[in-house]
Amino acid sequence: MKTFDLKLISSKKITPNIMHLAFEKADGTALEYIPGQFITFLIDKEGQTKRRSYSIATIPGDVDTTEVAISYVDGGVASETMFNLQAGEILTCMGPAGRLLFRETDAPGRAILVATGTGVAPYRAMLPEIARRLAADENLEVIVLLGMQYRADLPYADDFIAFAKQHPRFKFMAFLSRDELTDQQDHEYKGYVQSAFANLELDPDEDLVFLCGNPNMIDDAFGILTEEGFSPRSVRREKYISSN
Repeated sequence: MKTFDLKLISSKKITPNIMHLAFEKADGTALEYIPGQFITFLIDKEGQTKRRSYSIATIPGDVDTTEVAISYVDGGVASETMFNLQAGEILTCMGPAGRLLFRETDAPGRAILVATGTGVAPYRAMLPEIARRLAADENLEVIVLLGMQYRADLPYADDFIAFAKQHPRFKFMAFLSRDELTDQQDHEYKGYVQSAFANLELDPDEDLVFLCGNPNMIDDAFGILTEEGFSPRSVRREKYISSN
């Protein structure tokens, strides 16, 4: 993987525990990537270099920056560094890399994109590609399933809700495991995100499933899908490890 420097342009909290950071390459060139890929930051701490990977959250065509979403972990080396980074500061990175991609050869009847927390970031980057595929295939359906504990914790929900209003065959479903769901919204459901599978009439021959986020969710979801007859070729996985 290539090594390069990223300079922080801006940062903002998008949930109480998640920071959205926008960078540009220090040399002024554009970062070439495929939506779904991640980059790895090299963070120096007490003479040691820590590697922490984050999916690219940029919606291609909207901006020229490289954007990532980072959850805060109390006492975590990476999250402490990233949450306190100031505009103009530079970090060295590697990448991009990753296989959580919509391939040109993919032609599913339905794509199911499952995430917890900041694992939804690569699906945000995929939105223009999803729009292109929906326009090219009138039979394609796409569902984004996002799991969090509370409504306030949902990252990028507004982006997916707005996209769903523009594309009838795209659906966004938020699963909240601890929220009481007062004034429940149309896109909100109670429970863990993998509980959605029971009502989706899964089809191993037609569905392509992406899993990104908490390793426990991914392992549980992959087990359910395997029992339903899915082969590894129909399930793409990217596990997120806490930024400690």
